[in-house]
Amino acid sequence: MKNQNEIIDVINQYSNMVYRIALTRTGTVENAEDIFQEVFLKYSEKMPKFENEEHKKAWLIKVTINLTKNFHNSSWNKKVVNLDEAIVLKTEEQTEVFSIVCELPSNYKTVIYLMYYEGYKVKEIANFMKVSEGTIKTWAFRAREILREKLEGGFEDEQ
Repeated sequence: MKNQNEIIDVINQYSNMVYRIALTRTGTVENAEDIFQEVFLKYSEKMPKFENEEHKKAWLIKVTINLTKNFHNSSWNKKVVNLDEAIVLKTEEQTEVFSIVCELPSNYKTVIYLMYYEGYKVKEIANFMKVSEGTIKTWAFRAREILREKLEGGFEDEQ
């Protein structure tokens, strides 16, 4: 019973983060839900021991990223699907910015999400994604440039 309560606590605490990362990387609610289930199934099967809460959170992020990579590399998933449902955010502006983030290439949007929505540093993101810190910095720079262009364009249109 202790294990079951621990699993429920972890799901309650990290479900929103795992779901958002999965949705950001897969582009559809259905695929995000599948990844979400797989992440917590792996957690319940392995019941890993963690040094602290940050270690647990990092493990969940890594597993989510790896499962979305597997999803994109699977043989039956040959076409790209756009995000068709927005995540409910506090303001209309946040929803608009998030929808533009979701239009970025997969690696760019993952970096932006982990940096600005989850508050991770470049070194931590590089560890999650198994790439160099320089690569993360490049992806973040390029993503910010794309976002700047799209957001400035959007604001000019409104005036």
